[in-house]
Amino acid sequence: MSAVAFEYGARAATDFLDAHQLSARTPFQTRGWWRAWIREAADAEGATPVLVHRTRTDRPTPVVGLQLHQDAGTAVLRPLSWPWADYHEVAEVGDATPTGPEPDIEGVAEAIDRCQHEFGARLELSNLIADGPLLRAVSELGAVPGPSETVVRLDLTDPDVVRRVSERRDMRRKRRRIERPGGTLRLTCADTSARVSARLPAFIDLHKQQWRDRPDAVAPFDGGVVDRTFAAVAAEPSSAARLHELWLDETLLAGWFGFRHDRTYYAYRAAYDLGHGRDSPGHLLVAAMVTELAAQGTDTFDLTRGAYAYKLELPSIRALTMAASLERPCRV
Repeated sequence: MSAVAFEYGARAATDFLDAHQLSARTPFQTRGWWRAWIREAADAEGATPVLVHRTRTDRPTPVVGLQLHQDAGTAVLRPLSWPWADYHEVAEVGDATPTGPEPDIEGVAEAIDRCQHEFGARLELSNLIADGPLLRAVSELGAVPGPSETVVRLDLTDPDVVRRVSERRDMRRKRRRIERPGGTLRLTCADTSARVSARLPAFIDLHKQQWRDRPDAVAPFDGGVVDRTFAAVAAEPSSAARLHELWLDETLLAGWFGFRHDRTYYAYRAAYDLGHGRDSPGHLLVAAMVTELAAQGTDTFDLTRGAYAYKLELPSIRALTMAASLERPCRV
């Protein structure tokens, strides 16, 4: 027997995450990401965290992370850590494996339905993984999926893709030009929570310089909630955060804050030195990272959502995330 359970509010959700190991389908469902976001960002987003799950022991238990909002007096349930996360999906309690049992889609659907009725809330989901358990569950409830956003990925198992990214003629030319005065380019990677935390302030400073006074900056670092949330994510070992940096001797040219999770690198936020803009330090960083990640056995370089020109000029694969909604349930 099993029943639907709710962990409502930041304290209850954090206590649940502290007590359970989670298997995440993307880095945005790891215990570290959820815990950091709940602690630092939920209040600023006007969101009340809700973890919905079934109490059962005969198979891995899916956990749906949601957040409750009040929009003009209407209760709305959205994915936990929206709009910060690039992908939304269920997590599972325990050490689930790709070859393990099929996720309990019927149980996820029942849990979401119970949650909607509990709070009398409309459900608004975006950036769902196509054919993933969360999308399948809400489809069973009658939601009609539609496209959400374009995501862009590089297949690092294809040597031709790796070669085309790392050895493009324009990249070779820019690499030679930037090193011509006698400098040397080098790539570094902070790959533990302590190292990422130590290097994060320099990355934030680089990002601030790049986006200072620009009206199109999205969630800029300003010493507030964005800075605190990134620092909290970096400090969580289970978040799998990484910080790659490209240097010209001792000068930091570019950085990328992302995650390496289940043989995929997820590129989350980048920054580069505007003083070297004509040499495309961001492109040089991608080229160096692709070479190193492929050599380490990474299968995919996920450039995440947003079909920006710099992504589309790479030999990339485009895919769609999905959106789905369910109206507020009627009171009986």
